[in-house]
Amino acid sequence: MSWLKNSPLGKSFGKSKLTNNSPAKECDPSACYDSFCKHWQQTNEIIERTQNYNNLPKTDDVLGVVNHLDHMVTLLLMELRSSHNTRPCLEFLLSENLLDKLYKWSLYTGRYGNALRLEQLRLYEVLVSHSRTELLIHEPFHRPLQVLLESCLGECFSVDVEKRLVVLLNQLCVSLVQHNELLHLFFQEEDGNNPSKFVIFSLLMQFVHRDGDLGQQARDALLLCMVLSKNNQAIAKYIANQSVCPFLANGLSGLYSLLPRKLTIETEDWHRFTPDDVNEIPELVAFMNNLEFCNAVVQVAHPLIKNQLLEFLYAGFLPLVMGSALLQIINNRIWRMKLLDDQEV
Repeated sequence: MSWLKNSPLGKSFGKSKLTNNSPAKECDPSACYDSFCKHWQQTNEIIERTQNYNNLPKTDDVLGVVNHLDHMVTLLLMELRSSHNTRPCLEFLLSENLLDKLYKWSLYTGRYGNALRLEQLRLYEVLVSHSRTELLIHEPFHRPLQVLLESCLGECFSVDVEKRLVVLLNQLCVSLVQHNELLHLFFQEEDGNNPSKFVIFSLLMQFVHRDGDLGQQARDALLLCMVLSKNNQAIAKYIANQSVCPFLANGLSGLYSLLPRKLTIETEDWHRFTPDDVNEIPELVAFMNNLEFCNAVVQVAHPLIKNQLLEFLYAGFLPLVMGSALLQIINNRIWRMKLLDDQEV
């Protein structure tokens, strides 16, 4: 199996474009703008009334904001898909710093914080996927986005929040690969006493060994980060200093230890694994996915990362884990053969 052929990575480069082939739904710009402003006005009334710790928002307040945001996202999508040159709703969103106000209010929402974080991630996901890089260059858009992402570091979330987060991170990685000039928005190089920081990469690493679509999307996005490192020494140095390579090598060791020690063979003429056989063993699927990911990293990453990962694989995983397992199998066979010889004697 080849990661580079089978992975959605190749398709990811086109994800930032609107793929809906149906005709764009036209809307009256003036009507859309009036409706958008009205929904924000009602949202802002709730925010101003509950933006302090003495008057925390109630369930109805949060539901009201979420409902208005849903309508605002719909109006933004209609505007982005329309053939009109003007973007009044989008301009209002940016000029009035709505995203920044929404994030700051979410800090006062107590136990509803994760629900608001989910809605913010959904909002950014929709806008990034349908506007390509048109919005990322604007500070009122990328600054609150970066703050939101940094607030996710070290946090534990529900599956719904994790899915939204990983999809958004994947979209951002696609945009950065296509437009390297935007990299400085999310990657800060070492400056004096401040170490390098790449919030997108840091968030993705916690999902690298996950199963299913979530783990696949995270690995695809991480692979795009590796692509970025190939021609960027600063990013390559940052990734190499994050203990990523030993983490990947140790992860392979852990996944290998979970593989079944015996196979149930139901067909007498069975002699080799097929893709269907692999898919029936979840532990083997997880191991193969991560093994192929390591192989892909070696192919696309900066030589600094490539050599470091190979060193950990050759010095650790292969001799200590694979080698030890193979020797154990050989020793077991020798022991069984000796027992048979003793019985014959």
